[in-house]
Amino acid sequence: MRRTTSLDLTRPHGPDGPLQVGGRARDLHTDAAGAPHVIGSALTSLTVEDGIVTALSTYPRRPALAQLVGRRALVGWRTGLWRTIREDVVSGSDLHQLLDDLPGGFVISGFTRGRALALASGGDPLPQPGRRLDVCAGWASDSRAARILDQTGSAPRAVTPPAPPLRDEADPHGWHTWPATPIWGISRRRRIDAWLDPHPERLDDPQRPIHVDAMFRDSFVDHEGVERVLHEYTLRAQVGRTAYPVLEVTTQGRVLPHRECPVAAASSQHVLGMPCDDLRDRVSTALYGPGSCTHLNDGLRSLTDVPAMLVAAGLLAAETA
Repeated sequence: MRRTTSLDLTRPHGPDGPLQVGGRARDLHTDAAGAPHVIGSALTSLTVEDGIVTALSTYPRRPALAQLVGRRALVGWRTGLWRTIREDVVSGSDLHQLLDDLPGGFVISGFTRGRALALASGGDPLPQPGRRLDVCAGWASDSRAARILDQTGSAPRAVTPPAPPLRDEADPHGWHTWPATPIWGISRRRRIDAWLDPHPERLDDPQRPIHVDAMFRDSFVDHEGVERVLHEYTLRAQVGRTAYPVLEVTTQGRVLPHRECPVAAASSQHVLGMPCDDLRDRVSTALYGPGSCTHLNDGLRSLTDVPAMLVAAGLLAAETA
């Protein structure tokens, strides 16, 4: 079972204009013969102005989401989803995954806004007075980035290498489609693969573990039209079949913007033993501070939906999930 999602964030009216957010998601089951079957899809479209969601539409339609228009895209957004589309949250729908990604997408959208404004003002980094520290490993109070900010008043340049393609021409069904990203647009692409232990001697074992291989990438297009990676993580995990605890997890930061960012990978071990159903809440409350990474946390939280994805593919019985 594979879930892919994409969130594209652009400011077509300039860096101080409204933020336009478009999201796409697809659930794909590959059967034993290797044939792909689309078993779910979702679309979202939002407008965010001064941090407030001013327009929202989705497919499938959820009329209750109209209650979220006028709310902040960051603080309280996920609580609002729980209150308005609780069935999607509980069932692990791809629509909820898209909407759940909005706060993280909104945070990273400030990166390209800052770069666009800096370029318009002569290319110098913009001052960042009052920047919060110790919210993550890369911005710990004793980090290189924090020291440079203290000495110069501006953040250091992030490490942003050119982005290799995610799509593989040999695997045309591997990803859903998405629109081209314009200059200063920023995107989050997410992939989650889940399958049962394939060893023939364990096929009849009801406790054979669930395997997960996942990744996500935040990328942007610079003023020269080059797509560059801002964050990219890979994640591998095993999940048990009774209450779905996380049995093993390893993460790797493939591209991270600041020197101390890789320190956060160790924080993923805190989810060992946690049931998948609890991950969204417990990751948010347990993994924070200078040893963590908010972007990695979003990757760990997405493990919540793995059992429901396998139920949708017919690989697990609904009553056991």
